[in-house]
Amino acid sequence: MRGRIALLLVIATVTSTAVYAQPLSPKQTLLPLRATATAKPQPRTMVALVFGQSNAANWGETRHRAHPRVRAFFRGKWSPAVDPLPGADGTGGSVWTRLGDKLIAAGLYDRVVWVPAAIGGTEIAQWAPGGRLHKDLLRNVREAHRAGLVFTHLLWQQGESDAYLGTPPEVYQRHFVEMLEAIRALGVSAPVFVALATRCGEYPPNEAIRSAQSGLVNPAARIFLGPDADQLGETYRYDGCHFSTEGLEAMADLWLDVLRAHAARP
Repeated sequence: MRGRIALLLVIATVTSTAVYAQPLSPKQTLLPLRATATAKPQPRTMVALVFGQSNAANWGETRHRAHPRVRAFFRGKWSPAVDPLPGADGTGGSVWTRLGDKLIAAGLYDRVVWVPAAIGGTEIAQWAPGGRLHKDLLRNVREAHRAGLVFTHLLWQQGESDAYLGTPPEVYQRHFVEMLEAIRALGVSAPVFVALATRCGEYPPNEAIRSAQSGLVNPAARIFLGPDADQLGETYRYDGCHFSTEGLEAMADLWLDVLRAHAARP
């Protein structure tokens, strides 16, 4: 499995032939790209695919309207980052609108663009090749590319369904690798962050799936550990599974800590 994951970096390099696929640092990325007569400082823009299941979707307790410099992109259309975000199911709030505000307030980015792809109750097999959501996931990536977006981050938060179903760790990892290979094959070389997420309702954190998620980490393949969502217990979840208003803020803080630490790396 480690050897196969390492191949992802090679796949990303070979397939990155389009202009939009050339990796840029957050300080270099400008969205949208426009020619200017004179050189000007480029705003630091974060462009992130945010995908997974309900706690990466719009199932939070309360909605939130993000700062005007936080935007959402779905099906070729731009919109303000206002819950519920397009591209994700649920009618409540999301962690991403709040995270966008925190990223700008912390001075990490001048603009944030979310490309959501999150559906409640889904297992990882549904996102992998052959799964019912796989083609839509890749469609989101292609449409973002056509709009001139350059992905800087992939934020994956999913695992509760697989914990409930008892998915074997090696199967979870195989599906994740296959899903990421397909994304990389479209020229996306951005780092991916895998959250530890298995807790839901009466089901406590699942160590088998948590180990599968942490075992995917491979810096050479640009796979990094995301935040530990399982540490947010029932007091942060309005129905035992989905985040309350306090939980959404806390989850956004956990993502902020991970992304800030990564940005500070040499």
